[in-house]
Amino acid sequence: MDEYGYTVEVPEGYDEAVLRARLAMKGEGFSIISEMHVGGMLGPEAGDTRQYLIMGMWNSALSQRQIDPQLKAAVHLPCNVVVQEVDAGAIVAALDPLDVVAGADDQSVAAASIARDALERMLRTVAAGPV
Repeated sequence: MDEYGYTVEVPEGYDEAVLRARLAMKGEGFSIISEMHVGGMLGPEAGDTRQYLIMGMWNSALSQRQIDPQLKAAVHLPCNVVVQEVDAGAIVAALDPLDVVAGADDQSVAAASIARDALERMLRTVAAGPV
């Protein structure tokens, strides 16, 4: 984990990183509910052909729990996972859900903790190697 959340490297490249991330998310019960490819829109300093994908995801197991509708963590879930091309490899990154609920009620913290554990496992799977 770094200052902004979790980051793992995939030296095999962007396409492999996207494939691993999608499979690992599914393995942890996450569904991808939105995707936005913003490569080429990051400005000239980022490069016109650089691959950059943002995936919004939701963990249906978390949503099936008895959760208060006022849950503050729900504002920050689905979680975002970013896959970005760097040199010959890629980086897969996710924000730590506990960071966004710091100081919130116990139920929000508990839900974010469950999401955090699932994200950590998902990213370990991505980093483990080719599928």
